Amino acid sequence: MTVPKVGVIAPHSGFGKIAGDLAEELGINLVLKEFNQAELTGLLKSWENGTAIEAVVTGEAIAAPLRENTVLPVITVQTSGYEVFAALNRARAVGNRVVLAEYDYYVARYDLMNFTAVLGLNVRVLPYREKEQLVEMLQDMRNEVDAVVGTAVTAAESAREVGLPSFLIQCDRGAIRDALENAVQISRVRRRNIKLCRSLQAVLNSAYDGIMAVDERGNLAIFNPVAEKITGLPVNQVLGEPVSRVLEMSALCKEIYGDGGPACGEILARGELPLAVNRVPVSLGKNQSGLVITFQAAGKIKQLENKMRRELHRQGLVARYRFSDIVGRSAMIEETIREARKYTRSDAAILITGESGTGKELFAQSIHNESARRGGPFIAINCAALPESLLESELFGYEEGAFTGARKGGKQGLFALANGGTIFLDEIGDLSPALQARLLRVLQQKEVMPVGGQRVIPVDVRVISATNRNLQEAVERGDFRMDLYYRLNVLHLHIPPLRMRMEDLPLLFKHFFQRLAGPERMKELQITDRVLEELKSYLWPGNVRELEGFVERYVALGEEDTANFTTFRSLLQKMKQNHHAEASIHDKQVLVLKLGNMEEMERQIIEQAMELVGGGKGELARVLGLSRTTLWKKLKKFGKTS
Repeated sequence: MTVPKVGVIAPHSGFGKIAGDLAEELGINLVLKEFNQAELTGLLKSWENGTAIEAVVTGEAIAAPLRENTVLPVITVQTSGYEVFAALNRARAVGNRVVLAEYDYYVARYDLMNFTAVLGLNVRVLPYREKEQLVEMLQDMRNEVDAVVGTAVTAAESAREVGLPSFLIQCDRGAIRDALENAVQISRVRRRNIKLCRSLQAVLNSAYDGIMAVDERGNLAIFNPVAEKITGLPVNQVLGEPVSRVLEMSALCKEIYGDGGPACGEILARGELPLAVNRVPVSLGKNQSGLVITFQAAGKIKQLENKMRRELHRQGLVARYRFSDIVGRSAMIEETIREARKYTRSDAAILITGESGTGKELFAQSIHNESARRGGPFIAINCAALPESLLESELFGYEEGAFTGARKGGKQGLFALANGGTIFLDEIGDLSPALQARLLRVLQQKEVMPVGGQRVIPVDVRVISATNRNLQEAVERGDFRMDLYYRLNVLHLHIPPLRMRMEDLPLLFKHFFQRLAGPERMKELQITDRVLEELKSYLWPGNVRELEGFVERYVALGEEDTANFTTFRSLLQKMKQNHHAEASIHDKQVLVLKLGNMEEMERQIIEQAMELVGGGKGELARVLGLSRTTLWKKLKKFGKTS
């Protein structure tokens, strides 16, 4: 950082010599001038505009006119009583009739009466404003004065013209040194403040909002270019003016200011240009306050909101479904929808329970889209679909170098991505104990720490979780944390299985068929409600998801006999037979020899179940009542993954 340039206006040559010597010693960039009242104003203006002087050092006696004529900081070297005493003592050698000539705006800080008593002098104080005035007064009292004492060189010059001896009050070298060092420090602080002010001004000028600020005195302190454009008032006419006067100049400003009280998103109807106005009172110290007003065209806010929605949609972080998309007229499903709508008014965590395929995520998306968070992201993740290590990095993110293969620059976690919105944790019952503990911290502290990170990230996320398991039983078995369960289960929503609302079957079938084949094909088929009633002969253990798969197969195969609907009935019959076959598998017994420990018995059960099922891992998991992830871990432990 460059050394600030300091200007010195010396009251006399002795002051200037000491300042020059000290500046060289301290390495200060100094510009030295002797005091000349006639040239003072021009000198200070040149220092402000061209010479880049950042602070001024001068004697106490001549500081007042400097402060009146410059915006630069003025640091004064105070005159001590000892220095005055020394000058009077030197004058005593000439005679005891002494004049102390000082500028009339200088208020002395020393006790002159004590000095004169000690020295036995007859001292008269002679205040003056200009040199000519002092010369005239000294000329009138020439025969009554032995010597002149003064702080500024003007006193010495005036005495010389009259023919009187003069003695200047010198300044202490240490005091001048302190003043120069203070000037450097003040200049550096001022330089930082100027830089900060310029940065702030650049921010205000670049803002898309109109910004007005009223200071503690009721004057307009900020009026940026957008405010100029919207109100039509030039900044040079309103800045620094009382706000009451500004309001008289513009009816629009008067509406924007309103009653001067706080406001958030207040809409002012202005023809085709409605304005959204925010007013925030600001505390500026004890019993002092100001007001900051921001305003912009409401259309821009809508454009920004639409842009944000498009970006969220592009990233896939949106909820597509609403309550109107839930098909069903049964009393049970309508009651479930009514209960879910109540939950949209809260930000509390929701636990959605229900069998697989009942539409738990459909309800989660609907709740999000009708809540206050509908403008934010909606992120869904299946907790059973990923291994523990991968799920942890997906949920909480990771820092660069956190593990082998970590992306350069790290990765933002789903909780951070969902900030301001909703995260849907499906199959929450499959979380490992370690992840349960981390999730509990997120719910309690509202912050996440990325894998390998050293800092926490605050998040504002609503958590909706879902499971097809009985979490209460899992808590009793010790498989699920009790404290996490109660954090997740603040609000509870149970989705009824399809077998409990059979009256919705025909309606759901038609909905899926029209979506897959189109309304025209539905009209051509002319499938009757009597035929659709046959759907109720099957309990649909896979719920709505299974019904959707059935309709998709039916559309793909097509109906061969529209009179008897043989394809429809054939597919339905096969589903019943397959269900009975699966049931027979469950009816078979597994023999477990009580040899070895619990782990050995578990291995026997899995091996025998694999022989009975003889199919894929998904079916085996369903027979054993395990998730795919849990089954995969157990098969790997027993060496049965091939």
